Amino acid sequence: MRNIFILSIATASILTNVNAIEMTDYKIVDSLYQDSYLNGNLNIDSGNQEQTSYNINLNANAEVVKSTLPYSFDLKFDGNSNFSKGPNKTDDSLKSYDTTATGHFDKYLNSNNQFFVYGSGDLGYRKVAENDDADDPFVKIGAGAGYGRVYDATPLAKALRIVEDLLKYKLIKNDLSDKAYINLAAVIDKEDEYKSKYGLTEYKKYWYKDMEKVFRESGVLDKESLSAFGIVRINEILEIERVSSRKHGWKVRGGFGKILSNYDGDSEDATIDAEFEYGLPIGHESQYTENLRVSKLLDSDTDIEFALTNTMNYTYEISDRIDWENSWLLSYQQNDVADDFLSNSISTGFRYYLANRISFNTTLTISKINSGVGEEEDWNKSLFAGITYRLK
Repeated sequence: MRNIFILSIATASILTNVNAIEMTDYKIVDSLYQDSYLNGNLNIDSGNQEQTSYNINLNANAEVVKSTLPYSFDLKFDGNSNFSKGPNKTDDSLKSYDTTATGHFDKYLNSNNQFFVYGSGDLGYRKVAENDDADDPFVKIGAGAGYGRVYDATPLAKALRIVEDLLKYKLIKNDLSDKAYINLAAVIDKEDEYKSKYGLTEYKKYWYKDMEKVFRESGVLDKESLSAFGIVRINEILEIERVSSRKHGWKVRGGFGKILSNYDGDSEDATIDAEFEYGLPIGHESQYTENLRVSKLLDSDTDIEFALTNTMNYTYEISDRIDWENSWLLSYQQNDVADDFLSNSISTGFRYYLANRISFNTTLTISKINSGVGEEEDWNKSLFAGITYRLK
């Protein structure tokens, strides 16, 4: 009898896992994802040195991804600046900055939601600390064709967090069906539509009302509506708690590019470009992403013949307030005359969400230039601790 009981539990567990919704089940094409952060850290030293020294680092990054059936576009921005002064009287104040922006516009063909043609752009502007003036801007444009689609499943992750919380406080009787989860995530995903239709001061009551409708139609409410406490919890999850992004699917692009302006002010090279983008949620708590970009320069005015960058990221949601974040950046550059350049940068760290839009981060990074100019024998190690403010 005991064995039959254990077998029944195991069978029920297997069936539950089979029927459980997965992140990859969310394939709503119309979606909008926005994220932006501001990071900073300050170090000041004085005593036993000729003057007070300081080092200030600021970093801002943002990402916007819009997807519809006929088209999609993405825009990524990253900016870094540093202000420093050394401990010796002869040390002057130094400043440097480096900003980059990358964007794609993909137009899907009328009869197919996988094939597309694209246009792309890359911008860069920087100033090296030792130079008085900034370098010339970097400007590159490109066009070509591609295949695939990447879906933003972050709304489903938010829906799962909401249902888990409402079950915890016994505000709903049962879990939602897979279809109801998709419907709830679709409502969450349309926040901007509610803002546009009802205005910033009024949209939430209509937004939450339609979420409540999903629960009511699923038959999981004891009453006709969620309690005031249930609405408050939904608001806290969506507005205060942080749900890391989830995406799944892949895209591949191939085409030609043209460097209109380079940092050295001289190079204007044509390129053959290829790019691969991939996203895979692992369970409900983890996310893996990869972005590979390769570029072959044609009739290059510079020593560079071929360039490759590969960025891999893995995030694990330890709890509602703590994320474990990992990344690996590999850069390779093949040169005509100089030694080829290869570098690796690996980081791991924890992000603790304090309240609202503020988080505390600790990150350990190891990096090394394996070959080429500035080749290093040992790995560089750095530990960063700082505050991040979420702008969006």
